[in-house]
Amino acid sequence: MREPRDAIRAWLDLLGASNAIKKSVDTQLRSEFGVSISRFDILSALERAGPDGLRAGVLSQQLMVTEGNTTQVTAPLIRDGLVKRNAGRDDARIAIFTLTKKGERLFSKMAADHNHWIGSVFSDLSKSEIAAFRRILRKLNIPNNAAQPGKDAA
Repeated sequence: MREPRDAIRAWLDLLGASNAIKKSVDTQLRSEFGVSISRFDILSALERAGPDGLRAGVLSQQLMVTEGNTTQVTAPLIRDGLVKRNAGRDDARIAIFTLTKKGERLFSKMAADHNHWIGSVFSDLSKSEIAAFRRILRKLNIPNNAAQPGKDAA
């Protein structure tokens, strides 16, 4: 049987690495583009959604935040002309968020830099080590209501 301390240490290592990467990416996004990682995540979700955009509730679920938080974070993106908020076709009470052309251009540049930054974090790992790391993450016993690591990307 595993020692509970080993699991706690592994969790702390994973949490520490994740937080350090997130902080580094946030710092770089702010420095290069004047955009926080939270705003980058919104632009990323909207880019993946395509021209139909996302309903506020779906966007909140994808970001794992409240709709109120989504509204707060999207407001500056709307003000800066990066995101557009439209009323739903069938129900005007529903907000649909989409990227503007300006938002698409900015996100394209940010995504390229983001890919480079994340690539540099993993640069000392071989392709097989990265694959093994992802397999291990998928084996974690995470409750069904939480995000599953590695499930959203190939």
